[in-house]
Amino acid sequence: MEFNPRLYVEIHPFDGPHPPHPHPIDEGHFDPNCIYKVLGVYNPSETSECYFMLANPQRQIWFIPQRHLLAYRMIDSDEFFLPKSDFESRGQKETRRFFTSRHAS
Repeated sequence: MEFNPRLYVEIHPFDGPHPPHPHPIDEGHFDPNCIYKVLGVYNPSETSECYFMLANPQRQIWFIPQRHLLAYRMIDSDEFFLPKSDFESRGQKETRRFFTSRHAS
């Protein structure tokens, strides 16, 4: 399975019925205020679950189920994780600029 090495994801725990394990915050010690570089993707043939390889802030490698993640952004960086706050205000400005320029008549 291929993935874009620029892909960063954010932790958004799925707490609905039958949540997958491990829980990224409770067990994996991921910080929901950070975004994480996808280091690899694994899809075992015996399950429909897909696991993303991420490094937590302690630099431990974990395989986190996709139901706990949301795509965040493509970023050119070699950092394992970045503070989400570094991108939120800039991302809102970029989104406004994109929609303003695309939908201006």
